Amino acid sequence: PVFLHAVGEGKIAKSIFGIYIQGGGNKGEITFGGVNKAHLKEETAVSAKLISKTTMLIKMKKLALGETEMCKEEDEECKLLVDTACTSIMGPKEKVEEFNKETLDTDKERKWKVDCDKIQEFPDLVMTLGEKTLTLESSYYIRVVGDTCYSTIRPKNKERWQIGDVFLAKFYTEYNLKTDEEEITFYEAK
Repeated sequence: PVFLHAVGEGKIAKSIFGIYIQGGGNKGEITFGGVNKAHLKEETAVSAKLISKTTMLIKMKKLALGETEMCKEEDEECKLLVDTACTSIMGPKEKVEEFNKETLDTDKERKWKVDCDKIQEFPDLVMTLGEKTLTLESSYYIRVVGDTCYSTIRPKNKERWQIGDVFLAKFYTEYNLKTDEEEITFYEAK
């Protein structure tokens, strides 16, 4: 990748970069060689070791949507791709479709449409990394477009999870690609 090449050539001092996405994903910034502390709450740090630094893949201990456990540590699909180019939260097809239908009561005709009056009643998404948790309220994963609301939790055919700007709008993300310390750290964004 270009970033690691620039570090190798000494053009960037540290093999760390930070990404800040403002709510809605319309604005943000990337900081090369470190993080911008003006956009993060340091005391909220939650880190996970990278399984793959080329795909930004980490292992979760658990992922739940309210009372519905979507995966646990021993499950093969309890891996998470952190993807700044993705605009939703994606997971194994069968589990996600069941959650959207049963819990969010998505519209049968328009798959992802939900009742806007119920947004605050929908469950939180809770991700456990090690012994710490990250919580994403439904107001982040339900998109409001005019008078219509949509679930951004979408199915994919791969047996792993993927998060994009819906999740990253709440959490400032630090990517440490230094050898032997490869990890992603999430902080609550300011």
